[in-house]
Amino acid sequence: MPAWKPDDKLFTKIDEVIKEHRVDVEKNLAPLVLSYYPSLMTRKDNEYGKMVELSAKMTLVGHACTNIAGLPFDKRRRMISSLFGACCFLGDSFIDDFGEKAAEEYIERFELLLTKGWFEIRNEREQLFYVILSRLFAERDVLDTMLRQAIFGQFLAQKRDVCIRINPSSLTSLPRRQQLKELKECARDRGGYVTMVLSLLLVPEIPLRYHHLLFLAGALFMYIDDHGDSHYDRHDGRITYMNQLRSPQGELQKIFDKNISLLREELPICFGSDALLAFLFRYFITRLKKHNLERHRGRHAWTIYE
Repeated sequence: MPAWKPDDKLFTKIDEVIKEHRVDVEKNLAPLVLSYYPSLMTRKDNEYGKMVELSAKMTLVGHACTNIAGLPFDKRRRMISSLFGACCFLGDSFIDDFGEKAAEEYIERFELLLTKGWFEIRNEREQLFYVILSRLFAERDVLDTMLRQAIFGQFLAQKRDVCIRINPSSLTSLPRRQQLKELKECARDRGGYVTMVLSLLLVPEIPLRYHHLLFLAGALFMYIDDHGDSHYDRHDGRITYMNQLRSPQGELQKIFDKNISLLREELPICFGSDALLAFLFRYFITRLKKHNLERHRGRHAWTIYE
């Protein structure tokens, strides 16, 4: 168990806030899905419900980051968070759900979008992704230096992850210490830049003293997530930092305790900090349970959205 545990009353408050955010997410995303990819709502795997749930959690993180910056989490920021969560969900689906070729194509086509501003849309899923991303980018000056660097940092981390997946020999040919270093940095950047992009979309002027802390929180989310998914990833032939460790839970515990201690010490005293820390704690606990439950489930692994 972690060395620190939030007060139970805080979890009650967070559950109430997430419930409110879930309603906002539905209002923001349902019209777009019905207009551009209506079959998503009727899929038997409840993919639309999963997208809404992920976006609600992303909205909670956005709420926390905005509050840490000392600004109100207004209607516009709620909408930006909803769009960002949907972008993350759809982008991850291109990478994770349709095989290596689709993942490689996504990276190539997203790079084309970032460098040229467009790509040829081939199906409704891509259409929805492009529409949501366009509306998201329209809300802020994406040429702002900090935001632009964070967006490309997130893309390059995704590209690095896909390259390792498609060509694992590029990693396995290295000494083990170097392999673990590469994988740990890749996980750090995949998670850290997600939080930074979201934060800068919501608060472009967020104080510099909080940048490394929000990046750190995002990296911690990714280490926790990878541990929860490690059995599925191994079954699928995907190499991550957490599934290559001999004692992953012990290492994750050390990372969690160290990072939470730093965040508690340096983040301001406010609801946003409390919410971010409590959500990290809950995520840590549920992913440990997920890891243990899915030890023998392979491809039938299920996802916890708590």
